Amino acid sequence: MTLDAGRIRQAIQSALEATADGEPRRSGDIAFHLTDWIQDLERFYRFCERPEAYSPEEIEGLLMEILVHVPNHVAAAGKLLVDVTVSDVFGVGAVSG
Repeated sequence: MTLDAGRIRQAIQSALEATADGEPRRSGDIAFHLTDWIQDLERFYRFCERPEAYSPEEIEGLLMEILVHVPNHVAAAGKLLVDVTVSDVFGVGAVSG
């Protein structure tokens, strides 16, 4: 699977601008935050296709990369688009420092 982050980013930005109803949106920022981690998604998808092909160390490394990079982008996009902040819905201290 190869995804075109630029094309996806443009589609998101165009859609958000088209549906803005005259309200200012940070469409470019939202699109960036939803696509900056496309390569992480591609790597995770390849792992999901053939998990047995990865060593435990490779799996742990992949998960660490994703869990460090993706959540902050998703949280930023959520805040910018719908003014929703991240909360600790599972009660594991996920949003504490």
